[in-house]
Amino acid sequence: MGEPNVHIIMNQPDIEKLAGHYAAILTEIGADINSEGMRETPMRAAKAIVEMTEGSRMDTAQLTKMFEAECQTAICHDMVIVEGIREIGLCEHHLLPIIMNITIAYVPDKKILGLSKLSRIAGYFARRWQNQERTAHLISEFVEKTVEALGVAVLIEGKHMCAMARGTRDTHSVMKVNVMHGVFQKDPNARNELFMRLGNGSNSI
Repeated sequence: MGEPNVHIIMNQPDIEKLAGHYAAILTEIGADINSEGMRETPMRAAKAIVEMTEGSRMDTAQLTKMFEAECQTAICHDMVIVEGIREIGLCEHHLLPIIMNITIAYVPDKKILGLSKLSRIAGYFARRWQNQERTAHLISEFVEKTVEALGVAVLIEGKHMCAMARGTRDTHSVMKVNVMHGVFQKDPNARNELFMRLGNGSNSI
């Protein structure tokens, strides 16, 4: 199915202004922004943070219309699972990356989405100021609404650079968040089947 002609509204930040702010911050902490290695750093940093937070500037209503247009008629009601979606968001407390491994599972009723669409949905909600718990809820609620699923589960494993690079400097811990809606929340058999099919965690970060 081709891409629908739906424009996603994004309020693009002023890159030049952002680069100026980065230059001021770097200068304040003692960096030589006129050196060969850092001459382009303020602009690179400005472009990077805009890209890493693009999901926060997307119009969710139009996003819903886009993915509803990409749904296909369900031909079965078997569990659909997509594992190993890798995304990076920014911790809203320290502005440092959260490296995430995302699993999305749902039980279709009348609609299904293609593999790439689920990965794109995860990306739209991961690339923003966030905490891991909110991201899992946003993804699950969006998938549930878009495909009118009988049940949705979103599991996210995250390594937080705010814990790894500062403070306790804990480089080994992994935070896990599981959100269950519909049959995954109400039916223990569906939940047990999901965890059985997820295997031994070989996709962990």
